[in-house]
Amino acid sequence: RTKRVNMKKLLRTIVTAVSLVAMAGAASAAEKMTYLFPAPDFLPAFAPFKLAMAKGYYTDAGLDVTFQVGKGGADVAKQVGVGNAELGGGIGDTAIIVRANGLPIRGVAVLGAKALTQIYWRKDAGVNSLADLKGKSVGVLSFQDTTYYNLLAALASVGLTKNDVDIQAVGPAGIIQLMISGDTQAMSGTVEWAGAVRAAGVDVQMLPINDIFPAMAQAII
Repeated sequence: RTKRVNMKKLLRTIVTAVSLVAMAGAASAAEKMTYLFPAPDFLPAFAPFKLAMAKGYYTDAGLDVTFQVGKGGADVAKQVGVGNAELGGGIGDTAIIVRANGLPIRGVAVLGAKALTQIYWRKDAGVNSLADLKGKSVGVLSFQDTTYYNLLAALASVGLTKNDVDIQAVGPAGIIQLMISGDTQAMSGTVEWAGAVRAAGVDVQMLPINDIFPAMAQAII
């Protein structure tokens, strides 16, 4: 029952955030808008957005929403900032990161209480702490995604830089497959990606990002 209530609350938050942005434009029978996902829209993290569309919530709110896929949270923020989309997905940190580059962007809703992405490593990789990632291959979604920026911050907390590890931008499928094969020994990713790796018989250790710095959950920007 609690999960059902939480899902309803999340759906209301999503539709409300989308509707408030639409209200800033001219009134019409159905306000057209584009929403950019930072990764393929079949990923579980985006299920509430797709569910809201399937249930007709956007239509009920007077919205004609088109979903498109960007190249990571930072890229989504850039596209929204230059007017190629009205809204997009990222992490609460995303707007903070890209505003430093002069982009007129801000978060309008944070969909959770803690970090969406974490640091994971294979238990057979000889890694016991972040410092042990030195010289290892680490997967991220893309170099325009918050998984990359969060990884850089995590490495910096133990005195490492991007030059101390082999960071590979491999996309949502590759980040799972390469962890399973052992071609990467660690990743900056989501809990469902780690679940897919574990389902393939590979044990992984999680280091919560919030144990390192106060990162945020998935967000609408």
